[in-house]
Amino acid sequence: MYVLISFILLSANILLVNSAIPGTPPDPLPSYLYQVLTDAPPSPLPNVLPMSDRDAADGFVHLIRAINMLPLVMKNYNYTVQIWALRLDFYWMRKNGYEVKWEWSRSNTTVYPHLYANITKKMVLDQKTWTRKPGELWNATTIVDDPWLTDSSVRLGGQMTWIVPLVFICFYSFVHF
Repeated sequence: MYVLISFILLSANILLVNSAIPGTPPDPLPSYLYQVLTDAPPSPLPNVLPMSDRDAADGFVHLIRAINMLPLVMKNYNYTVQIWALRLDFYWMRKNGYEVKWEWSRSNTTVYPHLYANITKKMVLDQKTWTRKPGELWNATTIVDDPWLTDSSVRLGGQMTWIVPLVFICFYSFVHF
C-alpha cells in the first residue's frame, strides 16, 4: 500500500512539474512577443526554427512580453554576456491559428506566453542583440530603456494618422457653427 501511494504521489508531482498552469492573458493583448536566445539565431533564418532542448522537453516555446525582458534576463541570464531576442508578430500568429497559451511560470510569479508550435520565419519581424561587460548587471545596459522592446501596436499608430485630424475637424466644426 505504501509503495502504491508513493508511486501515485510521485506521478502527480511529475505531471505538475511538466505541465503549465493556465493563466489569464493581458488585456489588451500585446502586438509583439519575444523569444530570448543565448546563441545567435541562424542566418539566414530557416522557414521553421528548431526548438531548444528546454522548449522541446516542455512541449512549447517559451516566449515573453517586452515588460518581462529585464526581470527575466536579470534572473536567468547572468551567466552570459550576450543575448539575442526575436520579435514575433503576435497579431499574425493569432490570425494564422498558432496556439499561444498564457501560463504561469514554474515559480508561479508571472504569466508567460507559450507557443505550442515551432517559430516560423513568417512570425519573426526583427531581431536584436544586447551585450554586457563581464560582471556588469543587465540593468546597467541599454536593455533597460531600449525602445525596440515594446508591447504597443504599430497598427494603431498608422490608424491614428487619420483619426486625429478627423476628430479635430469635427471639434472645430462643432465649435464654430
